[in-house]
Amino acid sequence: MGFECSRCTRCCTRDYNDYVFLLEKDVERIEMVDSSKITPAPYFDYCDNKGNFYVQGYALTYKDDGTCAFLGEDGLCTIYTQRPAICSIYPYMLNREPDSRGKLLWRHVAGLNEHGYYHCEMTEKDAMQMAKDVVEYETGFLQHRIDFLTTLLSHFRENKLKPSQRQYERQMKKYSSGKEIVVNVYHCGQFHTHHLPYKS
Repeated sequence: MGFECSRCTRCCTRDYNDYVFLLEKDVERIEMVDSSKITPAPYFDYCDNKGNFYVQGYALTYKDDGTCAFLGEDGLCTIYTQRPAICSIYPYMLNREPDSRGKLLWRHVAGLNEHGYYHCEMTEKDAMQMAKDVVEYETGFLQHRIDFLTTLLSHFRENKLKPSQRQYERQMKKYSSGKEIVVNVYHCGQFHTHHLPYKS
């Protein structure tokens, strides 16, 4: 199914797409443009028994109005040629959702009839290239997830740590009350520590 952008910018907002996860090559490119536009991904994966969080990577920041940090006033991306991989394949990324039996279902996620123009012409060559790009992104994302979990397991074993749901809930309550938390972000084979103040 062909897609043509209508420049509505809905896909560039927190309300519509939650957050933009960055693969490691995305982080490297964006750091060269503006490292302040990178932040720990918002949903922390684990918390250890000492109250430190762990998350699998970085995400783009948003402006106060909820639009992407790189969205220009003219409604165009200011880093279009260096945009993240997930932005370049949008809206053809895949979404993994478990069904009632726990099996993962792969489906096209694009917000049909919610933005952009659909049913546009798409050549077979372009369709095959897009399929290749989607597979490359999804493979990269899953490999990143595997590497994160493998490194996390080693880190916990070496430091005699354990995952703690109680500490997770306690620290999130602390965070929501306006206090600082420690978040370890996985990047390039190791964890990078960030002290995050609460943001409403």
